[in-house]
This record gives sequence, C-alpha cells and structure tokens, in this order.
Amino acid sequence: MNSKVIHYILAGLFIVFAALQYNDKDPWLWILIYGAVAIVALFKVHFAQINFGPLILTLTLILLFYAFTFVPSVIDFFGSSNKTDLVGKMKAEDPWIEGTREFGGLLIAIIALNYLKRSKIN
Repeated sequence: MNSKVIHYILAGLFIVFAALQYNDKDPWLWILIYGAVAIVALFKVHFAQINFGPLILTLTLILLFYAFTFVPSVIDFFGSSNKTDLVGKMKAEDPWIEGTREFGGLLIAIIALNYLKRSKIN
C-alpha cells in the first residue's frame, strides 16, 4: 500500500480518536495528543522535504514519559481478577481502569509516531 495512503489513514484515525475524547475527564489533553499525531501524519505527506525526525522523537519521548506515570495502573490491571472491566463499561469504577486505558492510548500513539518516523513518502 502506498505510504501516503497509510499516512492519510493514520491521520483520519487519530482525528477520530481526538474527536471521541469530548466526554473524557481531561479532553483537551487527549485531543492535543491524538491531534498532534494526526498533524504529523498529514504534514509528512504535504511537506515531505522537511525532516520531522526531531519533532517526532520529542513527541515520542514526551508520550513515553507520560505513559510511565500509568505503569502502576497497568500493574494493578494485571493483578485484578476481572479483566473485562477494562473494555466493558465506559465509566471507570476502579481507579486502575482509566489509567490502563490511557496507557493503551499512549502506546497506540507512540507506535504510530514510530511508524511515521521510519516511513518514507513515495
């Protein structure tokens, strides 16, 4: 598949991810995180002559640092008896649920940024 198409798909997905954050407890942070990934994907297509490596590396490091703040929630998740709560109700009843979900969202963003850093526009 053409790398431009993959970039547009990534941008579209992360725009949708950002739009779905309106009812989160901290929507602007997540809109910013997901929106930044979408913008990088689009900019890599439209401004292919620019080296986005340093920007992508900086974003990745920031998101990695933020993800580490959720490690205790992920540890609690693996120690819990009911793993279905993570993807069940959208209302988090246990404190580790929201942290584990946010860790997952950051991991998805980091993976996408890693792809964008390595990709070449044809």
